[in-house]
Amino acid sequence: MDDATRMTAEALQARRRAREDAVLPADLVPADLAAAYAAHLALLDLLSADGGGPRIGWKVGFTNAAAQERNGATEPVLAGLLGQHAYAGEAEIPSPRGTGLGVEPEIALRLGAPLAGRVSQREAADAVEAVAIAMEVVEQRGAPDLATNVADGVLQYGCVLGEWNPDYDPLALDQALVKLQVDGETNGFMPASEVLGHPLAALAWLSDAADRHGIELRAGDVILTGAICPAQHLDPGQMAEVAADGLGDIRLWVD
Repeated sequence: MDDATRMTAEALQARRRAREDAVLPADLVPADLAAAYAAHLALLDLLSADGGGPRIGWKVGFTNAAAQERNGATEPVLAGLLGQHAYAGEAEIPSPRGTGLGVEPEIALRLGAPLAGRVSQREAADAVEAVAIAMEVVEQRGAPDLATNVADGVLQYGCVLGEWNPDYDPLALDQALVKLQVDGETNGFMPASEVLGHPLAALAWLSDAADRHGIELRAGDVILTGAICPAQHLDPGQMAEVAADGLGDIRLWVD
C-alpha cells in the first residue's frame, strides 16, 4: 500500500469517527477509480480492526442508468460489507448522527463457490448457494465526488438479511416482486429486474469488476445485488419492512 492510499483511508476513518462528512483535502482525493478502490480496501481493513467486524461480502450500487448519471458514474460500483451492522431477520439500529438512515430493498446472494473474471449470468447462477431478501442500510456521508464516494464505501452502513433459501432458482430472480413498506404504508412494489435487468447481471458485473481491482469473491460471501426500489429515508422512530414471495420478509427500526 502506498502512502497516498493509506492517508486517504485514515482520513476517511477519522471523519467517520468524528461523525463528519466524507470530504477530503484536495491532495487526498483519489485520482481515479483504481485509486479509489485501493483506498476503500484499506479503509475496510481499518474499520474492521476498529470494531467493524469481519468482511462478509460485497454490495453492488448504481445499478440503473439514473443512479449512474446522478453520481457521475459510467458503470455500477462496489463496496465491502462488514459484519458489525449485519443482522438476520430484523434489527433496531440507532441513527449514527441522529438524523435517520436510508433503506434499499435488494436481493442477496450467498456464494457457494469462488467467482472471478467475466462470466455469463448462468455461470454466475452456478456459483450461488442460496438467495435471500435483503435491505441495505445506507448513510448519507456527504462525499462530494465519485472517487471519494467509492473510497468511502458508497453510503454503505449495514444490512438486514432474510432467511437463506437454497431452493430458489437464481435464474428466476428477475420475476421476483419486492415490496417496501414504511410504517405500514407501501412505498415501493417493483420487480427485481429493476437491477440491471436481472440480479444475476449485477453478480456477473461484480465478478469482472472485482477481478479488475484485485478483489477475490469467495465461497460464503454475501452479495447485495442493488436497489430494486428507490432508497427510502427513515427518520428516527420509523420502521421499514421488505417482503417477496418465496423469500419471506424482514424489518428495520431506526432509533
